[in-house]
Amino acid sequence: MTFVEAANACVCDSDAIAVAGGCQPCAADEVPTAGKCTCPAGKSKNTANVCETIAGLGDACDTASAPCADATYSYCATGGSGTAGTCTNECAASAECGAAYTCATWEANPYCRTFAGVGDPCGSNADCTGDANLCDTQQTHTCVIQGCSLTDNDCPRDLTCTDYSSFGIGTLCAGASS
Repeated sequence: MTFVEAANACVCDSDAIAVAGGCQPCAADEVPTAGKCTCPAGKSKNTANVCETIAGLGDACDTASAPCADATYSYCATGGSGTAGTCTNECAASAECGAAYTCATWEANPYCRTFAGVGDPCGSNADCTGDANLCDTQQTHTCVIQGCSLTDNDCPRDLTCTDYSSFGIGTLCAGASS
């Protein structure tokens, strides 16, 4: 843990997750992802329980000029209006995705995707990057997603879009106990 003076609180180090009573460091080959220790994007646990690179997953692609070459990870997810993206697989449910991925069922063509920055330790909103755009400075001192859709539930795996409008913060991707 590290004390963050601006937040007047202790936050977990960048290689640990918040647990009851403190922080739990992730294994050397894992990274914190949405409050859990998982293999980094593009990797999965092998039979020896070590994260290893998955050929084709997370490779750079372009829908116009460089399609995905791997048969399993043949979908080029652009995440926007451009043509550049990363190779992944199409899905119908998160069970079809690796632990660091969520099936983006709210997309016209659902695919396995990651959520960068969610669960990262923070002391202020400035510490949150990627998909995470709000620092929970009251309880977890981790980065969360604000502005999710209650209809689409466009949140990372195991989180639900919850309406906190009565508290003046709109919608947040939150855990079951929130």
